[in-house]
Amino acid sequence: MREIVGDLLEEEGYDVIPASNGKQALDYLRDAHEVPAVIILDLMLPILSGWECLRVIHSEERLATIPVLVVTAVGRDRPAGIGLLLKKPFGIFDLLEAVRHLSGGGLPGALHPRGGASHP
Repeated sequence: MREIVGDLLEEEGYDVIPASNGKQALDYLRDAHEVPAVIILDLMLPILSGWECLRVIHSEERLATIPVLVVTAVGRDRPAGIGLLLKKPFGIFDLLEAVRHLSGGGLPGALHPRGGASHP
């Protein structure tokens, strides 16, 4: 699913920085010169769960203001402090609208717009 979502967002003009697990995502976020405009986070990540990633994101000042779009297969999961939640399976239109909304209508990021970063 990660590849499909990444391809779709790239077709819409977004630069996508994928992570295959929670540790890799946090390593990227901590080391990035520019923070992304939006984080798309699956709660069921290997190595370090999406729940743990969310806790760390909210606890670090540099990351805490980044809007988070959570995707989950479990409908009852709604973490506090997130921007939006999409329940799997979700539609392409719903994903694109959520990303546009969270990025303020601009281009989102772990997801950086091509040609420069957009910040909320």
